[in-house]
Amino acid sequence: MDRQLGQQVVPRGTIRRFTVSGGFNTLLFWLIWEFLVLFSPSLGISNTFAWATGWFVSSISAHFVHRFFTFDGRKDVRHTAIGALSVYAFGLVGSTLTFDSLIILSDLPIRLIFLVNVSAWGIFTWGMMKWMVFGYVDESEE
Repeated sequence: MDRQLGQQVVPRGTIRRFTVSGGFNTLLFWLIWEFLVLFSPSLGISNTFAWATGWFVSSISAHFVHRFFTFDGRKDVRHTAIGALSVYAFGLVGSTLTFDSLIILSDLPIRLIFLVNVSAWGIFTWGMMKWMVFGYVDESEE
């Protein structure tokens, strides 16, 4: 796909572009989580620990995916890495508490809890990454 056409279909900084790149990040997160949940009895870990571990590992990858694909690299990587770390650390705590609460308080299937929780926290993450971390402004708006 031509770069200009891609920019028209899924413009940088939009929730649509974040969703495309977030799909990759979520796939990585889900694979780590599924692996840990599958082996949690033999590893002696909880599903909540599996959630937190998957979130942490995929967050490292997510910063660079969003830097190069969703937003841009105009800001110094040291600035965006520290900002992203702050957003992902807050998201790690908040999403883990939400995940654990949903497991305890509901009878929903665990994969549905995963989907609902990752979707809700994905919207929070997009907003924080766009405005706080990358300070993204469309070049045509500058």
